[in-house]
Amino acid sequence: MLAEPLPDRWRHVQAVADQASRLGDIEDVDAEDLRVAAILHDIGYAPTIAPERFYPLDGARFLAGVDYWDRMVALVARHSGAVVEAELRQIDGVEDYTDEASPTRDALWYSDGTAGTAPHR
Repeated sequence: MLAEPLPDRWRHVQAVADQASRLGDIEDVDAEDLRVAAILHDIGYAPTIAPERFYPLDGARFLAGVDYWDRMVALVARHSGAVVEAELRQIDGVEDYTDEASPTRDALWYSDGTAGTAPHR
């Protein structure tokens, strides 16, 4: 959903997944959920599923609509401080998802913030 329309974004997602794979051995990090979240974290950028034009929320709603498990939906919705950005942009909905404040969440945020290869906006 990203590779063809947004190749730079897809390269970023791949870099985040690579970074996340290096963090799976950290204590209390769920390596498998981290890997999946890293792959899915920017799915909301896909042009075919971006109704709100706020990618964390669009991605979470898409995943919920195809019956992804709640944890993954919430990790996508709230990744990398999305709640703060939503507040600044006056977008409602992200706060409806649980922030698990876990080592897995932190590893996702770290991976996203340090992987590079694409502008975050």
